[in-house]
Amino acid sequence: MVISIDTSRALRSPEQVAALIRAVHEAAPEDESRAIEWKSAYADLTSAEASFAISRAILGLANRPVAVAAASFEGVGYVLVGVEPGSLAGQHQMPDSAELLNAFHRYTGHGWPHWDPRTVAFEGVNILVITVEPPRAGDRIALLQKSYQAHKGPMVAEGTIFVRRPGATERASRTEIEMLQDRLLSGSDGEASAAREEGRKKELRETVVDLVQAGNSWTDTMQILVIASAGDTWKQSDWHEWVNTDSGREMTENARSVDRNLRRLRLSTDDDSVLKAVAIVQQTMRDNSAFDIIGRAGPSDQEKRADAYRQINAIKSALLRIEAGVIAMVTGTGK
Repeated sequence: MVISIDTSRALRSPEQVAALIRAVHEAAPEDESRAIEWKSAYADLTSAEASFAISRAILGLANRPVAVAAASFEGVGYVLVGVEPGSLAGQHQMPDSAELLNAFHRYTGHGWPHWDPRTVAFEGVNILVITVEPPRAGDRIALLQKSYQAHKGPMVAEGTIFVRRPGATERASRTEIEMLQDRLLSGSDGEASAAREEGRKKELRETVVDLVQAGNSWTDTMQILVIASAGDTWKQSDWHEWVNTDSGREMTENARSVDRNLRRLRLSTDDDSVLKAVAIVQQTMRDNSAFDIIGRAGPSDQEKRADAYRQINAIKSALLRIEAGVIAMVTGTGK
């Protein structure tokens, strides 16, 4: 038996990822494949135990043969935490994204492999879903970057190679290491490097297009709501009802899209100007104090509306800087 989900394409959208969670929940224990690994919840995701276990899964997925990986989900691999066949416990403790990245990067390293964590609300619980990008010809071997010592058992040394086998992630055998060497050496170094760089640029372009579109839509809607707060026709109950309209749901999804693409940018570039603009958007959208006038009966205070407009303009300005910075990177016009 195989897990009941379409494996012909990568699962990227919230709906597709939710379908993957459901499929894992309804699967049999033996359905764990070379593309999907699931884990029970952890008391502390940033602990050495949890970080090592999840990082090991990421490294194993990154070390799959190219042809094997390409057979499912266009080569993408998935690690799910908080859901297993027949169990939907959820991950109760979700650290800040920066803490999570720092904890996992201890073992995976930075830059390669490429992976992206997201928290998905599903049937009343939170599931951590980590997307591991496809391995490609010319990719180097993904190595454990830091030794790990469990409470019991031998130490796992820095530099250990893990591979994903059907239903399990294990240390690589001699044959598997030779396969990874062949993957690294396949094609000329220049061709592999060019392909990776072009892929990186393509991902950056797509990320920024999605980010700017969602960000502008969110700020435009927020601006309309701030203007509406100046009147006295809206009651608090009206605001609560608006949240469940198509416009309200679209605004919520735009906010999620902004957050998701900002996290991708943080993993995809070390450009200081872009990262500073990313931080401004994240901090401004998380600081809801300026937008407290929305959701209250009007009319709102003029000074508070002015503060909300400043926050909206700060987000728009930062989005423009992100867009300009990424354009400079992908076209080679930056410094």
